[in-house]
Amino acid sequence: MTTPELPPPSNIPGYTAAAIRKRRSTFFAVVGITLMAGVWLLAVSLGRNGYNAIDFLMIGVFTPLFYQLSVGFWTAMIGLFFLMTGRKDQFDLARSLSEEERQGNIGASTAIIMPVYNEDVSRVFEGLRVMYLSLEKTGQLEHFDFFVLSDSDNPNKWVEEELAWLELCRQLNGFGRIFYRKRRKPINRKSGNVSDFCRRWGKRYRYLHALDADSVMSGDLLAQMVRIMEKHRNIGILQTAPRVFGAGTLFGRVMQFAHAAYGEPFMAGLNYLALGDATFWGHNAIIRLAPFIESCGLPELPGREPFGGHILSHDFVESALMTKAGYQVWLLPVHEGSYEEGPPTIIDTLKRDRRWCQGNMQHFWLLFAKGWAPLARLNFLHGILSYVASPLWFVFLLCATALAAMDRHGGHKTIAAGENAGLLLLVITIGLLFVPKALILFRQLTRKDIEKDFHSKKAVFWSCTLDTVFFSILAPILMMFHSKFVIFTVLGRGVKWASQRRSGDDAVDWEESILTFAGVSAFALVWAAFALWVNPTFFLWISPVLLGIALAIPFSIITAGVQSGRKRGFFATKEELNPPWVLSQLEKNLKRAHVREAPIPQLAKNYGLLQSLLDPYVNALHVSLLRQRKRVTPESRDYLDALRRRLVKDGPDALNKRELSAVMYDPDIMLRLHYDLWSGSGDGLSAWWDTAIRQYNILTREPVTALYR
Repeated sequence: MTTPELPPPSNIPGYTAAAIRKRRSTFFAVVGITLMAGVWLLAVSLGRNGYNAIDFLMIGVFTPLFYQLSVGFWTAMIGLFFLMTGRKDQFDLARSLSEEERQGNIGASTAIIMPVYNEDVSRVFEGLRVMYLSLEKTGQLEHFDFFVLSDSDNPNKWVEEELAWLELCRQLNGFGRIFYRKRRKPINRKSGNVSDFCRRWGKRYRYLHALDADSVMSGDLLAQMVRIMEKHRNIGILQTAPRVFGAGTLFGRVMQFAHAAYGEPFMAGLNYLALGDATFWGHNAIIRLAPFIESCGLPELPGREPFGGHILSHDFVESALMTKAGYQVWLLPVHEGSYEEGPPTIIDTLKRDRRWCQGNMQHFWLLFAKGWAPLARLNFLHGILSYVASPLWFVFLLCATALAAMDRHGGHKTIAAGENAGLLLLVITIGLLFVPKALILFRQLTRKDIEKDFHSKKAVFWSCTLDTVFFSILAPILMMFHSKFVIFTVLGRGVKWASQRRSGDDAVDWEESILTFAGVSAFALVWAAFALWVNPTFFLWISPVLLGIALAIPFSIITAGVQSGRKRGFFATKEELNPPWVLSQLEKNLKRAHVREAPIPQLAKNYGLLQSLLDPYVNALHVSLLRQRKRVTPESRDYLDALRRRLVKDGPDALNKRELSAVMYDPDIMLRLHYDLWSGSGDGLSAWWDTAIRQYNILTREPVTALYR
């Protein structure tokens, strides 16, 4: 085994161990002081009549909750310090290139990869198109190759992807620069897809730009990130903070506005703390391939899912492994050029969070592994706490309810009674939540160029006011479901790999909203009735939380709609008002994009299979992209022949998903089926194929049958 090459020392001016210690000691000192003050005030409030088991439990669950709140507060405040004073962070890598370096030739081979799984095919390939053309404008296109890495198991999507790849290559003259690869077995999901690419083609490239299916990046930023990596050879991963775009629903537009309005100070604060020990978010980032291949292979966790097995949240682990290997992971606090779409509804957000929750909970095992950098270990802890905080909050509220019930019988005094310590803690908590937001709003309203990024000062004011109401309702709903996700994970219930619904999809689903939220809403109403019976004062104290949960069904339905205040400029962002070229061009292209649709509904389910078998052009394309098996046993050949006969005689519904995949992966069977269907029309064919052939001949106006007889 070869010894990994050691990275060169950092060449960032002023980046020393003393500077790192100064920043982190300052940050954790103010966080620690805030935390101790909050815990002390709660202890004083609870302990005036002595402590019982519930008091100790409340203090125990309150401590990590208040720590999380303090970290968020001081991250925002430090970022605001830089932004509002006009001071430049000396460790902002976006400013590390000279003007001459920004214009220089790259000279480093870079792969841009986009793993996909049953995605909107037009969106994927039009996104690639605008990035390709944007890079062409920079004059650096020759140093980049594009890869679409498909794990799609839907035959319709599979065939659409192949056709879209061919058309894109033809239109851009991109053969030899734009590649499409379909994996036979989607082992280890997205991380396995990336790993497979690294094994096959990774040594051809110095860098890898990792994208998601909904990612868009400008050519300027793609090129500049390579230049930064070339200048700082000790950086292993450079991560951007993507801005959200393309939202159409009220839910999506509020989240999009929040990212735009509040994201910049949080990003600046994160960079202040993380420096070269930042985390990786899995996409819209650039990776140095040699150390990534050498040192970032993912281990299998002990035991079975959900805690064991394959690591779901692979990006946190890969960044920790990169720093363990001696390379740095940096955030790049840029605010243009890196974009992604967000979930269109709360239900889609919860589906995504269910998967993320299990992935983050798996990191519990990694907390105690040897060799991690301190901040990498802290990143694992923060990731776990981002979901565990919800059941802790839930337990805290249950304990408060129990104290209120005891107070009704004279057994204890509730913390909602308004004593000095409890009141001061409430004021501090509200301050930690809302002071950064108020300062961010003040900063936006005092800008002279606010129309450049938002609609108007009035629109920003009302947008911030309304999104406060929005998040006040959303937070308790997330608390309930994240608590359930954590419990399911602890009980051993894993998650399935599902394709994601993007922001442009049709979103409103009344039945799904009612079925999803009816249980928690009913629970909140019962809890509210009990709280009112126990103590009206306590009911008022807890009512904001219970009201949000009780309103979950109408909140889900209303925010999934498209009446989102767009006409008044509410929740408008720069990406919507003055979109950069890559986004405006993407929108234009998507309006013109055309996907082949089934001519009649009964063919839609298997239309991809139909095209790949009946259309000579599509059949030839599909077969040309398949790899010939090196060795086929007689048993395998007999099995595939039996599937072929069943498919012809009984139609596609006679085969299950695994059997259809086996057929479509074999080039010999696909060619034989193409000939069988055209030469044997009306002779032993199922009614489904008779209908398909008739419809195909109508569409092409040139019967193909005669060519095969």
